[in-house]
Amino acid sequence: MYLNSYAKVIVNIGVAVEKGDLIKISFYHEHVPLVREIAKEAYKSGAKYVALDFRDREIEKDRFQFLAEKYIEEFPKPIVENELNYAESGFTNITILSPTFSSKNEQLIKRESTINKAKALAMSPVRRYGMENNNKWVVVNAPTKEWAVNVFPDLPPEKAFERLWENVYIATKSNEPDPVLAWKKQDHNLKNIAKKLNEYQFTAIHFISEKTDLTVSLVKDHVWIGGSETTKDGRSFISNIPVEEVWTMPNKYKVNGYVFVTKPLILGGQTIENIKLFFQNGKVVKIAPENEVLQSFLLTDEGASMLGEVALVPANSSIEKTGITFKSTLFDENAASHIAFGQAYIDNISNDIPRTEEELMQLGMNCSAVHLDIMIGDNSMSVYGFLNEEKILIMENGMWKI
Repeated sequence: MYLNSYAKVIVNIGVAVEKGDLIKISFYHEHVPLVREIAKEAYKSGAKYVALDFRDREIEKDRFQFLAEKYIEEFPKPIVENELNYAESGFTNITILSPTFSSKNEQLIKRESTINKAKALAMSPVRRYGMENNNKWVVVNAPTKEWAVNVFPDLPPEKAFERLWENVYIATKSNEPDPVLAWKKQDHNLKNIAKKLNEYQFTAIHFISEKTDLTVSLVKDHVWIGGSETTKDGRSFISNIPVEEVWTMPNKYKVNGYVFVTKPLILGGQTIENIKLFFQNGKVVKIAPENEVLQSFLLTDEGASMLGEVALVPANSSIEKTGITFKSTLFDENAASHIAFGQAYIDNISNDIPRTEEELMQLGMNCSAVHLDIMIGDNSMSVYGFLNEEKILIMENGMWKI
């Protein structure tokens, strides 16, 4: 019912298509109806060309299972070059994802982890180019039956699929009378929160709840961002839809304490929940209970086990109000405060002072081939900001206090 409204949100708010824009849509076969609506709205908004990057889960599964052993630590260079060519040619990226769930034996889990690591390392120049906001980009979710039955296991697949779409429309404001206006209001509200946080310039923030006690130092001259971002040449876009967070850059060397994961993490098709992560001087030193899939991810490269993002989300966000655990990081990270391992966003540090890459690393900016969000917030969490000798309450029981 609201498929076209969702497409308009993606096109007009997510990547704000303008005349002459080049668009690339990455998607799975289940997403074709939405892709058609996006392409139509993009052309109506003046896009010059819409390129399609089709993917298929069954083919991906076959690659994980049957790829010859001698190739599992390789990733074809021409594919990386092709993606860089799209990026350097100015293509706007629209990526449509949905979580996948699978039961695998230990050997297959290891193979998949190795193959994914090879791809992540090879594609790191492409990821970094995108995360530096050279072009507009947005990541969105669209339901599949596999995803739907994992969110609503008590419903028949068709009913579960319909119910999930209903909640996706709610979470993305696609069911609003004027979705574009609703998103402009949301953007305004997030900008106000980010402005208040930036005025403080906290040296660190402290997460404290029944199961978490974590102190995260922030880099000097950090910038909180909420809602829309801008490309290097000043074009506005929203990189994730939905978005309920404000986020900034931690000092990767100065993270200490422990966190409890409050919402399921879907990684490599595996559901990871009810775990604690222990940090010392920026690095994860313990996972309890141990989890091989997460541990393997954290070993992708030097920065994979260190933080590149810290984000605050109120416990009464519109996603949390649905009462649903979406089992999708894109949605669940907008229902709970979170941290993210891996690559940091360059926009989260002031550009008033030009800095070399070496200077950025010395400040504590993290660099990695990967980026993974972990939800840690709930309605028992309070968040404090350190300012010189003062400790200022930012959130209490998950609610804003600034």
